Amino acid sequence: MVTVIRSTKILLIMTINILILIALTATQLTAVEAQTAAPTSTLISNSNTTNTTSSAIDLSQEPVLQEQTRLDIATPINYAYMSITFTGNGTLTLPNGNINNKVNFTSNGSALVSFMTQSAQGTEIIRTADGTTATLTFYEIVKFNPATGEGQGIFIAEINTNPNGPLASLNGIILAGIDEIRPNGESNVTLWEWESTVNNLAILPV
Repeated sequence: MVTVIRSTKILLIMTINILILIALTATQLTAVEAQTAAPTSTLISNSNTTNTTSSAIDLSQEPVLQEQTRLDIATPINYAYMSITFTGNGTLTLPNGNINNKVNFTSNGSALVSFMTQSAQGTEIIRTADGTTATLTFYEIVKFNPATGEGQGIFIAEINTNPNGPLASLNGIILAGIDEIRPNGESNVTLWEWESTVNNLAILPV
């Protein structure tokens, strides 16, 4: 949804990637160290996969949000930052156990893009056909292929909407997922609900 586009700063991004690659190469394990290294386990999983860690990040089996976005305006701020606006459309699946309860929506949003960290943060307004709105606050980190301009982002977001409205079941939930970015400025976002065992506690006024 947030699309970090290729820009005149691509040389800077490539330089950063090269420096990171050099640093990783310099600290690679030797053959003996690799044989004795402890095995690792995935920390992100859907509820329909087998997980071998006790502290995995559990995501809902059904995606809550699927969206296609396109870049509208990109405005450079300085050598390190750029602001963008975007529009999109997609489908919400309300997390009530009914996988057929889907709602179509349109959207528009804005974000601040960092060339240094290849990341973006911003907000998006979602509107359904009956006029109901929800606000998506998000943060994304992206990896790009400089040769093709394609990218993939790790995406986290929180939805806020009227707790008594048609989208009440989405209010306050946290989403996580992937943003597939195309060279033409379009992207496909798929987000699942983070099914944490910790619930938000009510904050009472002092």
